[in-house]
Amino acid sequence: MIKELFPESQPISELRKLIETELPKENLNEGNTLWATSVCSDEVNQSLNQLNDYFKAFGPFIMGGISGIPFAGKTGFKAFASHIPDNGGAVIIYGPHIGITKDGKVGMINRDGQGESSSCCGSLVAGLNSVKTGNVLNISHDDYQQGQVNKILIERYDEIKKADRDIVMATEVAYDQIKRELTDIVAGSLDSLGEKPLLLIGGIIINRDWDQDDLFEVRDVAWYNN
Repeated sequence: MIKELFPESQPISELRKLIETELPKENLNEGNTLWATSVCSDEVNQSLNQLNDYFKAFGPFIMGGISGIPFAGKTGFKAFASHIPDNGGAVIIYGPHIGITKDGKVGMINRDGQGESSSCCGSLVAGLNSVKTGNVLNISHDDYQQGQVNKILIERYDEIKKADRDIVMATEVAYDQIKRELTDIVAGSLDSLGEKPLLLIGGIIINRDWDQDDLFEVRDVAWYNN
């Protein structure tokens, strides 16, 4: 099922190898590079934190909120940029996530300690359910992020409802939005980097049941200030 839907997905250890290959191109290494993420707040995405075994600087800086949208915005990015080591650079890993259980349920995983599977990404599943029923959250102070997620799904719901698997298409829509917002933030804040190079790696996290390792499908690799 995973290879059918995400044929280029690989273990997160392969993401580390990609980073190790890319950084020397700009004279960067594990000691002078700060890393950040713009991924969903869901605790299952802490599987990316195995990259801390590589980076010497404590991380990651958190850019993303629910669904992975970079809600930290320009202010958050500028703060992140100000933390980059002298004569160093940075990496941001971004994208949405989707669960796939051992028995092929898409948009769900079995979490440690739970007898039943639960939704993943919960924010995207909730947003889809809201859009389908017409019970869409307004953008309010007490659920601001989910209101924004719903808005994104509404804007492209014609595409989503035509898909064979609506949660897979919603994940693709989320990827497009995260990439667009993050690249806009970076492009509008390049002065905060000075001459320090920044690597953006975009992709989709594929979460699996609690006793299986997660995967990552790389979609985009881009350098700024190189």
